[in-house]
Amino acid sequence: MTVHLFCLPPAGSSASLYSSWNKLTSEKIKVIPLEYPGHGTLVRQRLTHDPDTLAELMIEKIMSYDNKPFALFGHSVGAALLWRIEKKLRSKKLNQQLKLLIVSGRPELQFTKDMEPKRFLTREGLIRALRQYNGVPDELLENQDAMDFFLNILRNDFHLNDMMLEDKVSITNTPLMAFYGKDDPDIHSYEQMNAWQTHSHNWLGCNPLTGGHFYFNDEDQRQDLLNKISRVFLGLTDTSANSAQ
Repeated sequence: MTVHLFCLPPAGSSASLYSSWNKLTSEKIKVIPLEYPGHGTLVRQRLTHDPDTLAELMIEKIMSYDNKPFALFGHSVGAALLWRIEKKLRSKKLNQQLKLLIVSGRPELQFTKDMEPKRFLTREGLIRALRQYNGVPDELLENQDAMDFFLNILRNDFHLNDMMLEDKVSITNTPLMAFYGKDDPDIHSYEQMNAWQTHSHNWLGCNPLTGGHFYFNDEDQRQDLLNKISRVFLGLTDTSANSAQ
């Protein structure tokens, strides 16, 4: 039996960020990147910065796949959206198939509530933020038309992020694990990520990896990340299958 790993992108990114992941995981795991409206392959759709609307859309996409055990991986703003999705899933039968939550590159809630909103940044401020995260190729930064188009998407996603800075999360029974880059400019200590343990009755640990905000852009770190996820995810689903017998 295969299981599904649904991946939520960070601000300004698209599902293509995870395009190589299927080649690096067990054949028992199918990686399914989720695309936000107005991004990537859905670029013609209207952007939305409403987290509840976006969470419902992501749930609809998840439900369109076979009813198999699944995990949710969210990076940065995707990690915040993950909790909106988890909350909505609690009232749905689909929640029985949610086996694992994976938070990446997002400090625990007490460390985000006082962050400065980013949706009001000037064009120059947005570009400085991009350079800080080292997430955009130089050729894009040097192409003004392409950059203007991209910055419109980024501002929308920063607005989405701002809408979730003060979110509160109820404790979940779903197993939870966390990853981050040790040089991430938004994460100042191990404790800021390890604090996610207070949000699950089944905490599976915090994993610091080498690199910055996009630590998994490094091939070795990406493989390490996926090896750890695969081992835990398959262990959980094997246990569930044996319990059902």
